[in-house]
Amino acid sequence: MRSMFFMVMLFYTSLLSGQVRNMNENPFDDSLRNEANNLLTEWMDTFLTYQCNNPNPALNGGVLCPACARMHGRIGDAVLPLMYLAEKTGNNKYLHGAKRLMAWMENVHRPDGSWMNDVHVSDWNGTTVFASIALYEALHYHGHLLDDSTRNHWKQQLLQAGEFIMDNPFIYSRKREGMRNMNVNYSASATYALYAIGELCNRPDFKKEAGEIATGLKSYFTENEYFLYGEGPNINSATRNGCFPIDLLYNVEESLPNITYYAMMADDKELLSLAERSMNTHLEFMLPDGAWDNSWGTRSFKWTYWGGRTSDGFMGGYYTLAARHPEYLEAIQRNIRLLEKATHDGLLYGGMHYRASGIPPCIHHTFGHAKALASFLELPPVKIAASGKLPRDVTYGTKYFKDIHTWLLSYGSWRSTLTGYDAEYKVKGTHPMGGALSMLWHTQAGPVFAATMNQYKLIEAPNMQSNTRKYLTGGTPRIELMQDGVAYSNLDDLNTDIDCHAEKGSCTFTVHTHLVDINQQAPPQGEVAMTMNYTYSEQGISIHVEHCDEPVRFILPVIASPEEKVEFFSHEVRIRKNKGVVCITCEAGDMEIAPADDDKRIFNPVPGFSFIPLQVLPDNVDKKIHINICFR
Repeated sequence: MRSMFFMVMLFYTSLLSGQVRNMNENPFDDSLRNEANNLLTEWMDTFLTYQCNNPNPALNGGVLCPACARMHGRIGDAVLPLMYLAEKTGNNKYLHGAKRLMAWMENVHRPDGSWMNDVHVSDWNGTTVFASIALYEALHYHGHLLDDSTRNHWKQQLLQAGEFIMDNPFIYSRKREGMRNMNVNYSASATYALYAIGELCNRPDFKKEAGEIATGLKSYFTENEYFLYGEGPNINSATRNGCFPIDLLYNVEESLPNITYYAMMADDKELLSLAERSMNTHLEFMLPDGAWDNSWGTRSFKWTYWGGRTSDGFMGGYYTLAARHPEYLEAIQRNIRLLEKATHDGLLYGGMHYRASGIPPCIHHTFGHAKALASFLELPPVKIAASGKLPRDVTYGTKYFKDIHTWLLSYGSWRSTLTGYDAEYKVKGTHPMGGALSMLWHTQAGPVFAATMNQYKLIEAPNMQSNTRKYLTGGTPRIELMQDGVAYSNLDDLNTDIDCHAEKGSCTFTVHTHLVDINQQAPPQGEVAMTMNYTYSEQGISIHVEHCDEPVRFILPVIASPEEKVEFFSHEVRIRKNKGVVCITCEAGDMEIAPADDDKRIFNPVPGFSFIPLQVLPDNVDKKIHINICFR
C-alpha cells in the first residue's frame, strides 16, 4: 500500500511534467540514479567499517570518526541510507547496521524525547528535528523490513521527538514574537518533520502546528530575489545595505528542501511557489563544476565548496520540482560528480585539498550527505532530461543581487563574486564584507580565490574540524594592515561604498573602504580609508590600489593544491593547472610570499583549500599596487 506522501509526490511530479505516467516506467534519469546509488553504496560500505563491535553499550553500534576521534551524536541520520540500501540490495548487513546504530543512539536520547547533538561535548538538542526526519523516512519507506518490536520502538521514539518539537517553540517556531533568535533552518525543517510525524502517528495537532509555523515562514523571503533569511540575529531591521541574515548552504541543503516536502504534503501552493522562486535564485550561485558558492553567507564558516559541513544536501528538494526545471537535474548531476571527486577511500573529505594536505576526513560529511542522497533516491522518477546548462554557465556579464548587495560576474571563462553583504552572524568575522572579491573561478583552472572566515575559529567546535597546521591565514583577497598582532582590513568594514560601472565586454568596481579589526575598530592612529578598483573582462581581472602606504599590503591568497607546481619570478607567480597556467603579475608593487608551511602553502579548513599566501607591498615611489590575473 503506497502512502499519502509518496502519492502526493508522484502526483506533483507527474503534473509538473505535463503527463500522468505509469509508476513503473523507466525514467530518463537512470544514469543519474545509478551514479547516486554507486556513491551512496561506497560511502555506507565504508561507514559500516567504522561501526564499533564492543560489549560496552556506550560504544557498541556507534561509529568512530577518523578525524575527530569520537562518535558524533548525529550518526543516527545514517539510519535512512542504511535502510534504503537494505531494501535496494537485500543485503542484511545494512539492516543489521541500522538497528545497531539506532541502539547506540540511546546514548544521546533524552527523557524529553530529544536527541543530543553530541556526547559529553554539547548538550544542544535542536538537531532532533533532523534526526526525526531521517527516522521518519526510514520508517515510512522501509519500516516493513523491521520486526514488530523494533518498528514499534522506533515509531514511539519518533512520536516523542514530535512532542519535543511541539514543546519547544523557542527553537522551532517563527510565528510568535520574541521567539525569533534561532536560525531559520530549524523552523523550516520543523514544518516537514511535524507534518510527516503527524501523518504517520495520526496526530492532527502536529500537522496543525506545522501549518502555523509554515504561515510564519512566508514572511521570511526577501522582497526582490526571494532569498530565505533568518540565519543569524537582527532579522527585524535591514542593515545599512538593506540586507538580512542569509546563508546559501543552510537554505539549499536543509531549509528549502524541507519546506518543499512540507508544502507538497500539505498542498500549500503559496509556500511551494515561494520555495520555487527561492530555489531559482539560489541556483544562480552554483558554479559550473557543481560547487555551491557560499563565499558570502552568514554561516560560511561551515562551507566546504561542494556543500555544507553538517547540513544534508539539496538533491531531494530540487528533484521534487525538476519536472519543470531541467536545470535542477543538471545541478544534481554536477554536484554528485563533485562529491565523487572529494571522496577518497570511501569517505567524503571536507574540502577539495584535505587529502592532498594530509588532513583526515570527518565522517560527519559522509553520513550527512548520504542521508540527502537517499532522500533523493526515495523519490519517484521524473521523465525529463537534464538541461545541459546552469545559470552560471552563461556568459552574461554582470548580475546584481540587491537583497545581499552582491554581484556575480561572468566574462569569457571567468566567474566571480564581489560582495558588500553586511549582515553579520552571532559571531563577528564569519564572512567577508567590505567589497571583497570572495570568489574567482575559471573554466579550466577551477577556483583561483575562495573566501574563508576573516579570522578562523571554531564557532561550532563540535561541528568543525580543528586545524593542526603551523600557519593559518584567511583566504580572501584583502587590503591589510598588521599592528601589534592585530589585523585591520577591509573585510570587516560595515561602511564600504561600492560603485559598479559595466560596459560592453568589461565591468569596473570602485570600492571605497576602511581598514578595521574584527570588531570594526580603526587602528590606534585613526581611520585608514582605502580605494580599490577591480576590472573584469574576458582576459581576466585587474586589481588596482592607489595611495597605499607601508606597512599596508595587499594579501592575495591564491589557491594551489600541494600537487600543483608553482613558479616564482620577481614580479610574477605561475600556478600550473591541468589545462594551463594561472598567472599573477604585479605591475606596481613588490610581491613576496608570507610565512607558510614547508610546501609554501597555508591550508584553511573552510572551504578546504591550500593557498599560496602572496602579499604585495606598495611601490615605494608611486604608492601603488597593480595586479593582473590571467590564464594561459
